[in-house]
Amino acid sequence: MIVAVEAPAQPTPIPPEIRAMIDSAIAADDDVAVDKMIDYAAKARPDLAPALATLRVEQQRARADRAAAKQQAEQARLAEAPWYAEWHGQLEFGATLATGPVNSLGLITSADLERRGINWTHKLFLRAEVQSAAGARTAERMTALWQPRYTLSKRAYAFGLAQFERDPTLGYDERYTTGVGGGLKLVAAERLRLAVEGGPALRRTVTPTDDSARIAARGTLDLGWQLSPRLEFGQRVALFYEAGSSSGVLNSTLDSKLSDKLALRVSFEYRAEDDRLRGVSTNGSVSRASLVYKL
Repeated sequence: MIVAVEAPAQPTPIPPEIRAMIDSAIAADDDVAVDKMIDYAAKARPDLAPALATLRVEQQRARADRAAAKQQAEQARLAEAPWYAEWHGQLEFGATLATGPVNSLGLITSADLERRGINWTHKLFLRAEVQSAAGARTAERMTALWQPRYTLSKRAYAFGLAQFERDPTLGYDERYTTGVGGGLKLVAAERLRLAVEGGPALRRTVTPTDDSARIAARGTLDLGWQLSPRLEFGQRVALFYEAGSSSGVLNSTLDSKLSDKLALRVSFEYRAEDDRLRGVSTNGSVSRASLVYKL
């Protein structure tokens, strides 16, 4: 007795004209176009569904292989890069209008830099601001901050902090801050980012009459919002609380893009100091207009 076994039906091959359009999108490395063309072809020709499904799986595998190879190459490049390379960020040059204990005009320059490695990210911020009124120096503000971050996950990181500040207008000649803590990226979308940080810090404050060090609690909030292709709003708040004293800084910025590298920035900064132990309670605000050059 002979039993005939029917061979499984072969899927209908993809016609050359349809395959040519899909191949052109593949050659252009346009994954979105590839997926759309496969979807359109499957709707127009249901008989091609098996062959198109096989092609889709092949493209997904190839896509994953390319992404893995790209990530490995990027990690190798970062691992071999010297410490002074791979810094990105922005430089700022502008003028200030200050109100508070004194009203004055001044100049400001700053550098806000970041270096991303495989697991570590280093943030470096430097700013110097000088103000004068009636030909006399009325204010001198300086800030230098270094913050190394270690990535724990896509949203969480641990950090260290070293910071120097000078602002005689607010009652201190020098202030040194060191600290550790953790940060969490609450929102990390393309047009919106929101992150918070917290942790303990040690602050040494030098004034004309005192030189003291205290343990403090530190917290920050960092917001970035892309309002439009040319407008970006930023908000940063930093608070310190010590036994018998507290201080805070609020900084708001609005950047208007002039070119790929250059932007016009208007900003507002408010600083407050409340130290009951020294009998000091001061605050002041600074409005700025500046040009920002992106590195």
